Amino acid sequence: MAAYVVIVTGAISDPELMGQYKEQAKELLVAQGVSFTGGPAVAETLEGSPPNAAAIIRFETLEQAHGWYWSDEYQKLAAIRLAASSGMAFIVEGP
Repeated sequence: MAAYVVIVTGAISDPELMGQYKEQAKELLVAQGVSFTGGPAVAETLEGSPPNAAAIIRFETLEQAHGWYWSDEYQKLAAIRLAASSGMAFIVEGP
């Protein structure tokens, strides 16, 4: 079963640092043969406060999603994202 990592970005406190995160995260995904399923732009907010951005990243399995998120490479980038913005990340299993 596929797994989707969803990253939602709230308030951005450091746009320059956030730009570095986006560039490096995209490079990491491309290097690993993974691509965005959706985002990073938010098309429409249906409920709650609108985020600045959201990304949906599809992996073939939950194990692959966990492996990517908890990898040393991504954890360095996650620290940059968390220093530059508020937000959240979670995994959803699906088709």
